[in-house]
Amino acid sequence: MFNQIKGHSVQIKNLIADVNLGKLSSGYLFGGPSGIGKKLVALNFAKFISCENISGERQDSCGGCPTCKKIDNGQHPDIFLVTADSAKEIDTMVSSKKEASSAIKIEQIKEIRKRSSFRPYEAKYKIFIIDEAEKMTQEASDALLKTLEEPPKDTIFILVSASERMLAATIVSRCRRIKFNALSLEEMKELLIADYRLDETKAHFLSCFSQGALANVLKIKDKDILTEKNSLIDDFLRKKIFFKDRFDAQYKLNLFLGWLRDLLLSRLMQRPTLINIDREAELLKNKDKYTISELKSYINFISDALLYLERNINLRLLTNLARIKLCKA
Repeated sequence: MFNQIKGHSVQIKNLIADVNLGKLSSGYLFGGPSGIGKKLVALNFAKFISCENISGERQDSCGGCPTCKKIDNGQHPDIFLVTADSAKEIDTMVSSKKEASSAIKIEQIKEIRKRSSFRPYEAKYKIFIIDEAEKMTQEASDALLKTLEEPPKDTIFILVSASERMLAATIVSRCRRIKFNALSLEEMKELLIADYRLDETKAHFLSCFSQGALANVLKIKDKDILTEKNSLIDDFLRKKIFFKDRFDAQYKLNLFLGWLRDLLLSRLMQRPTLINIDREAELLKNKDKYTISELKSYINFISDALLYLERNINLRLLTNLARIKLCKA
């Protein structure tokens, strides 16, 4: 339900207004950083649209009617979730590991077009949520565009994307764009302390490191994250750089980026807001070890490397480049 979602109050208010005013669009684009809850809002929007308990100007789904329960359990015949791994009606169309893919393919969009040609079975609308829509192949994108140009009656498409720039401009132009923002550092910190009982130091680090993406925090909040991140930073300082896989590379590079960022801000500002506040004394002691231009060069390299990871750079090549560039640090 909307009232259980942290943040995004303005976006949710606008979506509620679309329903209550009878101004639903056939296409929506939920854009913003990954891990901040866009897909969760999309699923709850679908539930709000479909909820059976309609009376006056509603502010949320009831959560108790058969429709709400089916959507919660992933069993509603008119609500579909499309991902890079599968085009599935939430409960049944789950692809096997062999069929898993890193792209949304033309066959998946064809299946959407086929299903959208039928009238809704139970709800007022058929709703297709396309998660990580930027992963559509060119063929899939072209096929979806044709559908958005002439949308079937009683059908709503919700595209969820962390990289709107990778979507075709013609697709973006046919959707009502809803921009989602990450939680601020203070909002995230307060949430982690109040709702998840984290101590202030851990909450501060996770708030900074996650860049406001609650989903990313929840994956690691129960780990001894401060000990782990300090061990990895120590490896970095000892010039030990290795990556087990892409996720490991992304995780470690972001840790290294945070350390270098702290060093740079310590050079540039009198009282910077540090990510690694638990190592403040060490940072201040070592801030003059590098020139500002060197720190900016290392930071730019890591920023580029993270972008290359999104574009499937060869991991061995990336590791070698990181060792060449960052082991000078």
